[in-house]
Amino acid sequence: MASQYEKMLEDALGAYQRQRERLTDAKERMDSLTSTATSARREVTATVGRTGELTELSFPTSAYKRMAPAELASVIVRTISEARQASIAASAEELAPMLPPGFSAEDMMSGKVDVRALIAARVPGLEEGNRS
Repeated sequence: MASQYEKMLEDALGAYQRQRERLTDAKERMDSLTSTATSARREVTATVGRTGELTELSFPTSAYKRMAPAELASVIVRTISEARQASIAASAEELAPMLPPGFSAEDMMSGKVDVRALIAARVPGLEEGNRS
């Protein structure tokens, strides 16, 4: 019969392994995420990967042919931005359940939060220059 200490250790190890599996699964899902946005009048469609890199740009209709270059450029930039925002939101949704309370996954994914500062504020003794 296992001692109470051994049981606690086994439980902790099991919890760690389950968390690690969840993180691995989430990372795989996040790595395969793509987001697509289409402009309001269907002049352009943009697809981006998880990190917001443009992976595809298409023109589903001939509407773009009737646009001035500056107008088309503006629609392209706006559509890519919408796809990037969708990518950030999808990645954040995947990551959020694994973060402690008070951490905004969307802010982290969009670069609005200094993750090191957040961690340092929550871990006593972990300050700039005091890391091992």
